[in-house]
Amino acid sequence: MAMLDGAELALVLATNPDVPAAALSAYESPMFKRGTAATEKSARTMEPLMPPRDARGMLAFFQGRG
Repeated sequence: MAMLDGAELALVLATNPDVPAAALSAYESPMFKRGTAATEKSARTMEPLMPPRDARGMLAFFQGRG
């Protein structure tokens, strides 16, 4: 994701070299959408492994029951 973010930022800056604030604004919207989706997926993946479920939640996860 970081490589894509860097490439997209470089592209919008190259396209709008005289107005970097506009370029950054154009870049941020899709970047935040991608970041939000990745964060939510990560949270769903980590939830079974974290308290309050403690070690039993982790064990269940790795046994295919979590």
